[in-house]
Amino acid sequence: MTTSPVSTRQPVRARRLSAELALKILTLLAIIYTFYFARSLLLPIILAALIALFASPAVRFLARLKCPKPLASLIVLTLLIVGVGYGVSLLYSPAATWLERLPLLSSKLALQVDGMAESLDTLKSSMLPDSDDPDSEDEKGPLDTALGSGFLPLLSMLAQTTAMVLVQLATVVILTYLFLLFGGTLLRNIVRGASTLHEKKNLVKMYQTIEYDISRYVWVITVINIMLGVATFAVLSMLGVADPLLWGVLATILNFAPYLGPFVLTLLLTAVGFVEFQSSGQALFVPAAFLVLNVIESQLVTPMALGKRFNMNPLLVVIWMFIWGWMWGAVGVLIAIPLLVCLKIIASHFDLLPYWQILLSADSEVHHNK
Repeated sequence: MTTSPVSTRQPVRARRLSAELALKILTLLAIIYTFYFARSLLLPIILAALIALFASPAVRFLARLKCPKPLASLIVLTLLIVGVGYGVSLLYSPAATWLERLPLLSSKLALQVDGMAESLDTLKSSMLPDSDDPDSEDEKGPLDTALGSGFLPLLSMLAQTTAMVLVQLATVVILTYLFLLFGGTLLRNIVRGASTLHEKKNLVKMYQTIEYDISRYVWVITVINIMLGVATFAVLSMLGVADPLLWGVLATILNFAPYLGPFVLTLLLTAVGFVEFQSSGQALFVPAAFLVLNVIESQLVTPMALGKRFNMNPLLVVIWMFIWGWMWGAVGVLIAIPLLVCLKIIASHFDLLPYWQILLSADSEVHHNK
């Protein structure tokens, strides 16, 4: 009895495909763990490259006005630093005030929880009047003490990492200036090293596309987030919430991390509402007002401003941000979306990973037939 050649080739092909899949998975895991363990080295470089990519059009604009490139790069970088510093100065005073109010916050939240527990106990006793439990009156420790005991180690940890943070910030500033100053030269050398004219044109076109799209994306998202922050400030001011400027600036910053940032701010505003107001309805109206603004921004304004080119699957976007947050913390969450946009542009430009591009798309319509 003879075996068909086709039947003998099928197990070999299946084993080869399994081996290729296992190799791809191992390569992906190796890349992820490399980014995780080399974050102190890679994070300043990638962050500086993204900032330079975003700011390079402004440098070229000043250069066209006969401003020397070293001076133009210094002016743009100084404006960025001053802008960030001014934003931090706006946040410092109200944030310090709320840090001082943490014991009051914990006490009020504890009172709210106690009131809800008493209401539940009353309802339970009315439904079960014969169930007398002598152990039901447990002693409640002060929540603010527990919060304080957990907050002091956090301050100690922050003090220990301050020096490293300052060093990394200085590294990002220096690398950003060097990218702005010598990035064009580096690109020309990379293009010069390409073997064919077609490759040279592709490299130049890809860089110009990435630079234009990333600059446009960052500018549009920044303007939209500022508008969301201004609207949040105005609404919270009308509601009588303390320090509305703080929450407006936080709304602007946290919205750079879609879905996760607004979720965190909603939790914060829920706690603030219970601190500021006695009525549960008034307290819940504070986060509800922000959620309405965020839905308008995320479902109407942003899709209309960016179009389908930057429209991506929300589930994969959140998973992507979780991965970068695990690797690089809060900064990883903030730069995750610009990185994803860069990768999507490169993949579409060179027609790489077509299945990944389809998977990343937010379009629910799948055309099986032409």
